[in-house]
Formats: sequence, structure tokens, C-alpha cells
Amino acid sequence: MKLDRRWWIAIGVVVAVIVALVYSMFNRPPAECDAVRELLQFNQSQAALIESKSSEGEGLPTLAEETAYRAWADGLAERAQKVSRSAPDLEWTSSQLANLADEFVRKMSKVRAEAESRAPGAPAPPTFYEMTAINAQISQKLAHLSEACAG
Repeated sequence: MKLDRRWWIAIGVVVAVIVALVYSMFNRPPAECDAVRELLQFNQSQAALIESKSSEGEGLPTLAEETAYRAWADGLAERAQKVSRSAPDLEWTSSQLANLADEFVRKMSKVRAEAESRAPGAPAPPTFYEMTAINAQISQKLAHLSEACAG
């Protein structure tokens, strides 16, 4: 039995559609990544907001900047709670991220107080270096979450 050319084209199109559907079903990130992606999107939007509130140049964080950072840390904590219980490694990482963000913000007022009590030109207070280390850890946690839910 010989099939008409139109049937071969139709069969080819159907096979291509099935392959595309199967590929898209298996190539997307797991459902538990929805909450992680929401957390990452929130972080990006808050970073832009904080940058817009930042004063020109380097210096001590202002009260407005500290308030923006507090909203960021609170938002991360809220979204970290939403991360699926079915992905314990992502839940732990997002929880650690929220804790680090909170610790970072708590140190801001301490840095401001320490810096104001120092003589002009004195080296940065030790808390500044602690915040720098916390910031590096935050970046690592964000990178881990982003890599785990890439797609």
C-alpha cells in the first residue's frame, strides 16, 4: 500500500508536534521552582528599587536606603516560606538566603553608628567587612537557586 504524499507530510507534522510537546514537557523546570523563580524575580525588582534610592557615590547607608533594604529582606523571608516542601535543598537555601538578608540589614544601622563615631579618613568599621562577607554569601545562595531552577 502506497500512501499519498499529503499523508506523509501530515504524518511528519504530527510527529514534529509530538516531539516538540514531549521536549517542552521534560525540559522545563520542576513545579517546585515556581516559588523559587518568584523569589528571584522579587530580588531583581527590589535590587533595581534599592539602586534607585541609593545616594550618589559611596558612603554610609541613609535611612531611606535602610528602609528599602528592610523591605527587601522582609519580602525575601515571605517568599522563602513559599518554597515547596518537596524540594528540601531549595527550601534550606532559600531559608538561609532570607536569614542572611535579615542579618545584612540589621548590621546597616550598626555600621552607620560605628562609622559616625570614627575620625574622618579612618578605616572602615569591622561590621562593614562582616556585611561584605554576608553579601558574598547572599550572592552564592542566589546563584545556587538560579542554577537549580534555570529554564
